[in-house]
Amino acid sequence: MNFICRSAVVCSQRLRMIGLLFLAMFCGLLPCAVQAAIQDPLDFPSIPVGGLSARPMQAVGTAGERLVAVGARGVIAISDDRGKTWSQSASPVQSDLVAVHFPTAKMGWAVGHDGVVLHSQDGGKTWQKQLDGRLAKNLFVQYYKAGAESGNAAYKAALGAIERNYKTGPTLPLLDVWFDDERNGFAVGAFGLIIATTDGGRTWIPWLDRIDNTEMLHLNAIRGGDGGIYIAAERGAVFRLDRANGRFGAIATGYTGSFFGLAVSQNVLLAYGLKGAVYRSADHGRTWDVVNVPSQTTISGGTVLKTTGAFALVNVAGEMLMGDATGLRFSARQGKKGWRYTGIAQIPGEQLLLTALEGIQVAPLK
Repeated sequence: MNFICRSAVVCSQRLRMIGLLFLAMFCGLLPCAVQAAIQDPLDFPSIPVGGLSARPMQAVGTAGERLVAVGARGVIAISDDRGKTWSQSASPVQSDLVAVHFPTAKMGWAVGHDGVVLHSQDGGKTWQKQLDGRLAKNLFVQYYKAGAESGNAAYKAALGAIERNYKTGPTLPLLDVWFDDERNGFAVGAFGLIIATTDGGRTWIPWLDRIDNTEMLHLNAIRGGDGGIYIAAERGAVFRLDRANGRFGAIATGYTGSFFGLAVSQNVLLAYGLKGAVYRSADHGRTWDVVNVPSQTTISGGTVLKTTGAFALVNVAGEMLMGDATGLRFSARQGKKGWRYTGIAQIPGEQLLLTALEGIQVAPLK
């Protein structure tokens, strides 16, 4: 489906699936023309809101025992009682946040629209902005400019991509973030955007020249596990980091649709996405098999259960797809009817925490 929205960059399948739903929801609250003229979301902190468990949420992460959910208008919510009650953390922006990751109980990052990267050093209580699309444009152009002028073909191509992507302003969205530890991490996004840090986000550098993505496919998700780091993209593309060369190489999966997420255990890698597609690899992405799941609805989130190593996926029809540790067999469970799930995490007490465009739900594991 083709459409025109506030920015031409928000046209990946993931943003089609979720962003349009947000648009419909918020345009019901205020006329869209009025909203567009109000303010730039990068210039204003998030607004305190009530009823956090009924707010649109895009993702959930775990900071030790604490739950951290992120969502529309820069809202960040934390819970210290397994999702029973929630409090709002101040966010420096009103940009929609779509992903969050804590490699440790204290250190975490959240990313979203307008190229925003936020960082917390206290388990999600407070947040600071490390990067946004305004800063990124100048930083990334300067990073590639000298090499491009000296004849480096890879830098020249990357510079051209950066200049094209930021032509309409600082709206290029980051769609996922993952950290190996509290210093080394990546964020990925639309039109092939990939950035990396080795100092906890104090500095971010572009990696467009270090990935075999000449078509500048949307990079929808990044995850690490089984000794590797992987990126899921549109057109069935998966990329794996070659640590020795410091480069993401392309892996053929045999799929032609869009992957929206990854779930990685010690032995198995799952890529999931459009119309219930699930592909499985048990050899670090070298070979792939199709996994038949009992739903043809787009899968929007997934995790590996800490207690059993089993896989759990959610989709935009309010279903939970519960798998085993092999990633070969799944059964469907209906969650809240009418809910469009966006994320999932395991919490103590044999429970799951689910985020959705309709809010936050705690569900039994079995």
